Amino acid sequence: MDGFKYAFGELLTDITRPFLIGVLLAGAITFFFPDDLTVWANENTLLSMLVMLVAGIPMYVCATSSTPIAAALILKGLNPGAALVFLLAGPATNAATINIVRNIFNTRALIIYLSMIAICSLAMGAAVDWIYTAAAINPQAIVGQAGEVIPYSVQLTAAMILTGLILYNTLSRMKHKIDRAHAHSH
Repeated sequence: MDGFKYAFGELLTDITRPFLIGVLLAGAITFFFPDDLTVWANENTLLSMLVMLVAGIPMYVCATSSTPIAAALILKGLNPGAALVFLLAGPATNAATINIVRNIFNTRALIIYLSMIAICSLAMGAAVDWIYTAAAINPQAIVGQAGEVIPYSVQLTAAMILTGLILYNTLSRMKHKIDRAHAHSH
């Protein structure tokens, strides 16, 4: 029972904010980005990976936020290698990690750390693009079909349950903070 309380309570509460930010950004990308990213991304695969690296490192999006963003970018035509670079570089370069590496070691170690993240992310992105090309897989079709595996009624029910749990946990947390503040004022 404690596992359910943790999974649907504390853990869900902890990931709610980055999850909602990721979903909102993915929605904005899906709505505002042009549908012809495919042409640019396919003609400039290395450049698209570098753009995602530059966007991912300073942005710091946790894995919870970056997954729907990457899926939306792939649906808009970004090559999967560039999306992987974003998925790897963003979460690996959060501000806390950068400060710890710099404070415990030194600036040289931080530069090596960031360089290795960049090199490994770009290498993995190139490998993924090569695999997709070699296997003649259309990434937009794969990402688009992922939602079709589960019937719409199940998707809708799951979304409503998730929304209900998020609202319940958010309201519970707010009530707990108000009660705690009220107790301290007496």
